[in-house]
Amino acid sequence: MTQLSSAGLLAATLLLLAAAAAVSGQPSPHVEVTACQNDIDALWRTCKQYVQKEGPKQKPSSDCCKTVQAAEAHESCVCDYLGSPDAKGKLSMEKVFYVTKQCGVTVPAGCGSNRF
Repeated sequence: MTQLSSAGLLAATLLLLAAAAAVSGQPSPHVEVTACQNDIDALWRTCKQYVQKEGPKQKPSSDCCKTVQAAEAHESCVCDYLGSPDAKGKLSMEKVFYVTKQCGVTVPAGCGSNRF
């Protein structure tokens, strides 16, 4: 019985190695989701006061603009977030567009609209 367990463990290990080799070199969807969430978190930390519903419209800081420009690499992810109920509850879309314009980032048409 011990031999059967060892053989089964060896087979499972080889199967995992084969699967890892088959997908190596392809970006992991988890990595992309994590990068997107990191961008959204960074945007919220550095730009919150400029885009939240409460308060006056004001010119964004240079840190906020740097974060907005860096997040442009994941624009479809950020646009999807802007269309979410969470974002719509917290953010002023007028301020979001104002901030992006001030930071020199062009927002694609339809960004933040519901795509469902």
